[in-house]
Amino acid sequence: MRLKPLMIMWITAVAATWVSAGQKPQELACASCHETAVDSFAHNVHARVAAFETPSGVTGCASCHGNVLEHQESGDPALVHRFGKDREADSRVCLQCHGRGSKVDFAGSLHAQEASCSSCHKVHGRSKATDTCASCHADVKSQLLAPSHHPIREGGMTCASCHDVHSSRPAMLAVEGRVNDLCVTCHAEKEGPFIFQHDPVEEDCMICHQPHGSTADNLLVANEPFLCMQCHEFHFHVGQKARSEAPTYTVGGKVYRNVLGVHGYRQAFSTKCTQCHTQIHGSDYPSQGISSRGKSLTR
Repeated sequence: MRLKPLMIMWITAVAATWVSAGQKPQELACASCHETAVDSFAHNVHARVAAFETPSGVTGCASCHGNVLEHQESGDPALVHRFGKDREADSRVCLQCHGRGSKVDFAGSLHAQEASCSSCHKVHGRSKATDTCASCHADVKSQLLAPSHHPIREGGMTCASCHDVHSSRPAMLAVEGRVNDLCVTCHAEKEGPFIFQHDPVEEDCMICHQPHGSTADNLLVANEPFLCMQCHEFHFHVGQKARSEAPTYTVGGKVYRNVLGVHGYRQAFSTKCTQCHTQIHGSDYPSQGISSRGKSLTR
């Protein structure tokens, strides 16, 4: 067997530390049978710390796989820990290093109930985080393919930008508290507080928005005006019908030119409510409509 240059560099670095400590460089023996695993390990962040003693008091392959010496002598695979066989045992091995000083209770998280560390992480290699999540969350992957989506496909963010996959918090959000606390970390201009508030916005962004992707504009759960109609009735505009024989129509005592024909009102005001109510997330300026008492969120 011929060792590859990168593998030789890693083994040499690890072996130098072991020899200085009076230990036998066992990775040379491991590579004789597990060339692919040892070679891919050289590309992993674990390779940079493998030469240091772990809390269990051992280094290198043995720090994760256990009784390497006896396995090498007998060839019995049962003498070493093999990832993917026991979910709880896999996580215990990883948490001997990654559990130290951590504020995250992975043992109480939803992922810990259904998967182990090795279900998502490749100890000897690398994987793309989004692809790893999509292997289980196919429904979310399909939403990310929608026309309106967060820039995950483009590489602008990952699932971990919003989710802490090791967390025991509800929905495993990257922040504690409400969903809104997470959204405003990027969309600070929507946070307020505003003098004139929009109640659904204050309660939960996901009342109106689908965060993973939507066929509606701006990640909305439905296009306008149908989304707004879930809470609001149509304004008087839509019920109006202009006089076909007159070139003008009157709204609130003010005369306007009728440039859209007899159904002008319905065409103009049955499309997007935000054509007029532009400050839908909240405003500090009173609207000019008297009937709304300033709360129309128009400016």
